[in-house]
Amino acid sequence: MITIRRSVALTCAATLLAGGVAVTGSPVASAQVWRESPAWDVRMPYPLGGEHTIRFGTFTTCKLGGDERFHQALSANARDLDQPVGSFDLSATLFPFNSATVEWHNIDTDARGVHTVQSTGPEVGVGGVFTGHGRLAVTITASKFALPTFAPGSVAPLASATHTERFLVPAGTCR
Repeated sequence: MITIRRSVALTCAATLLAGGVAVTGSPVASAQVWRESPAWDVRMPYPLGGEHTIRFGTFTTCKLGGDERFHQALSANARDLDQPVGSFDLSATLFPFNSATVEWHNIDTDARGVHTVQSTGPEVGVGGVFTGHGRLAVTITASKFALPTFAPGSVAPLASATHTERFLVPAGTCR
C-alpha cells in the first residue's frame, strides 16, 4: 500500500513539475484584477533569463483638439525600470519591448479603441489618444521577445514574455 501511494505521489509530483515547466515557459501572464491608475509595478520574465521590474501605467491629460478646445486624452505605457534612462545598455537594444496593445473603454460614453504599437527600447506605449470625457477601463498588454519581430503583438513561446495589466482611470478635468 505504501508503494502504491509513493508511486501515485511521484506521478502527481512529476505531472505538477511538467505542468509548472509548461506554465513557466508560456509567453502569457495576465493580471486578473482591475487596478486604480496611475501605475502598478510587476516582475516580468526577461528573455535572457531572470526578471525585470516593469511599471505599467495609465493616466488622462487634456489635449488641444482640432476644434481649438481641450479634450480628454489617454496615455498608457509599460516601462522597464531595470533599464536606466539615457544610458547605453546593449541588452536594451537586443531585447526591447516589441509591442504593446492598449485597449480602452469609456465607461460613461461607451466609446472604445485599440492601439498596438512597437518599440525598440525600455518603454512602449501610446499617448494623446482622444477618448471623450469619462471614466476609462484600460488594458495594457506588453510583450518582450529575444529577437525583433515585424508583426505587432507577435511573440514566440520561447525567449519571450507577455504581461497584461488592467486599470480603472477617473475622468479627466478637461471637457
